[in-house]
Amino acid sequence: MGWLSGQLIDIIEWLDDGQETMVYRFERHNNEIKNGAKLVVRPGQAAVFVNEGSTSVADVFEPGTHELTTANLPILSTLMGWKHGFESPFKAEVYFVKTSKFTDLKWGTRGPVTVECEGYGMFDLRANGTYVIQIGDPKKFLEEIVGTDGKFDVADISGDLRDEIVMNVSDRLGELELNPGKLTGQMKDISEELQAPIQEYLATLGLELTRFRVASLTMPDDVRKELMEMSRLSATKLSQGNPQAMQNLTALRASRAMGDMANNPGGTGAAGAGMEMAMGVMMANQMGGALAAGAQPQQQQAAPPLPGAGAAPAGTEYKVGIDNQQYGPYPVDRLKSMAADGSFKPDMLVWAAGMAGWTKAGDVPELAG
Repeated sequence: MGWLSGQLIDIIEWLDDGQETMVYRFERHNNEIKNGAKLVVRPGQAAVFVNEGSTSVADVFEPGTHELTTANLPILSTLMGWKHGFESPFKAEVYFVKTSKFTDLKWGTRGPVTVECEGYGMFDLRANGTYVIQIGDPKKFLEEIVGTDGKFDVADISGDLRDEIVMNVSDRLGELELNPGKLTGQMKDISEELQAPIQEYLATLGLELTRFRVASLTMPDDVRKELMEMSRLSATKLSQGNPQAMQNLTALRASRAMGDMANNPGGTGAAGAGMEMAMGVMMANQMGGALAAGAQPQQQQAAPPLPGAGAAPAGTEYKVGIDNQQYGPYPVDRLKSMAADGSFKPDMLVWAAGMAGWTKAGDVPELAG
């Protein structure tokens, strides 16, 4: 009896042995705990009692020093059938759960994710970043993930978490309105968009996603250079009314569309790319010829500057005035397409038959809509 008494546990505690351990089962001889034993739960921990020989999670203790009695073990008392007070010794398993944050966990796509952006076509992205988690519901985490493992490390679950994150990222990237030329400036918004669905999944495991960051979105060098050139042409040369730059841009977009179709034969992606290619080629041919002709000085039509006056009949084709040069005429749908890629702006002057004079495009109802 003396030997047995010496084996009974007086103090139950866990001295955290590092940053990686998520759950630790307190080991002792025959799992015996005596009445009045002290349970020490340190900050950043929770202690969970489990009825020995079952998976029934009983009482959960927050940080502090607790004396184990029937009063503070109500669930275990019910499971053990202690109707008339605490039995000593009793058997139960005690799991310590680390509730502080696990930081600097990494994720990354194993391969490229194909996304499609209006005005740019399809291109590949690789994504990576970091995330931070903590155990928000020790009871659920123990039941759903740990089971009866005596020691559970973050490495035991990080692979599954990474796969889930990558799957969500791959699905969501294609739905976001990405601007390939401004990915760096979109990192924060993209991170916030991706965090919500990942957090929803982790909550089912008893985990909280306290931070999620997209560190980088990278594309192949050739695509990056091509998109930079498209952005440069659209943002600078076109705004200055350089007809050669517009021809270069349309040719580049047509080439991009053909490349997309070649890389994605069959399916809706190819159909979309083929349509974009056809539109690009048509733009290159029609606009290129018109601009080449328009590059020659034309006689400016004299008319008083009356902003907003004299709307043209619906379906009319409009001429565009840039740097005292006239281009076109272009149908409304063509101008809207040009507006979408930034080459046609509301402050540019337009004129069509029936209008009193040259007017800013933004003041023409048919174009403003």
